[in-house]
Amino acid sequence: MKDHTSSVLIVILAGLIWSFGAVVVKSMTEPQSYQLPYLIIRGLTVAIIVGSYLFLSDKKNFISNLIKIDKVTIFGGFLLTVTFIGFIYSITNTTAAVTLLMLALMPFFASLIAFIFIKEKITKKNLIAMIIAFFGIIVMVLQSQLSGSTFGLVTGFISSVGFAGFTVALRSKTNIEKFYILIIGGLLCSIFCSIILIIMKFPTDIPLNNIILSITHGLLVACGLILYSIGSKRLLSGELSLLSLLEVVGGIFWAWLPFMNVNETPDLYTIFGGLIICISIFINSANVKMKNFKKILT
Repeated sequence: MKDHTSSVLIVILAGLIWSFGAVVVKSMTEPQSYQLPYLIIRGLTVAIIVGSYLFLSDKKNFISNLIKIDKVTIFGGFLLTVTFIGFIYSITNTTAAVTLLMLALMPFFASLIAFIFIKEKITKKNLIAMIIAFFGIIVMVLQSQLSGSTFGLVTGFISSVGFAGFTVALRSKTNIEKFYILIIGGLLCSIFCSIILIIMKFPTDIPLNNIILSITHGLLVACGLILYSIGSKRLLSGELSLLSLLEVVGGIFWAWLPFMNVNETPDLYTIFGGLIICISIFINSANVKMKNFKKILT
């Protein structure tokens, strides 16, 4: 029971760390004009931070384990790259409401993929919690415009599926192996975006402010991913991605705080929807803890 509770708290912390990302992106100079450089810098930062963490924790085995990475690790890294790229192109090509709706589908995708590939059971209580969280997202976007390009919708959907698949890949690996997925994801993202940047001859004169903020966001993403990976040991895929939705709630809260200089005041629908998401996460976690407690008593 303690292990599960600790894992829940670790993943909640990961979601809260990720939630600062929205404020970071909103602080950039014309973020929609520097998508590729932002992804390149952030991807490299993630790879360096996670690589340093692994080098210190895995020590002498770091190089040998890096050489021995298998197809699942590479594919998991590829899915993380898809998530990175899909999300930034979704949020800059459609409304936040559409992107949020796509994110709300992650727990369902993760549960389905995990059921098919690693035979994880979809419990009734987990499913109820996911439905409640999805309803919370619906409430949050009730007064928002569901407009924007089809490209933004599709990339948001792809990002959601990508993160769900990445979550399942984490669940299928051992403690040390799963961290190599993060390194591969960061490197692949940087390499792919660099190739596109060169081929398409996009401008590379990035404002210094954006470079600093891209590195900062990479640090936040890397720390969150490390915690998310640690928590994945004892949590089901659907539960993991459900807890990660706290990123949405936290992002709205930070953007509201005056000292963050974003000055976005949430309306009542957004506040109520955020509370529903928090309630769904509490219900899901409480259910599992009660289940574990009953097992101990019997």
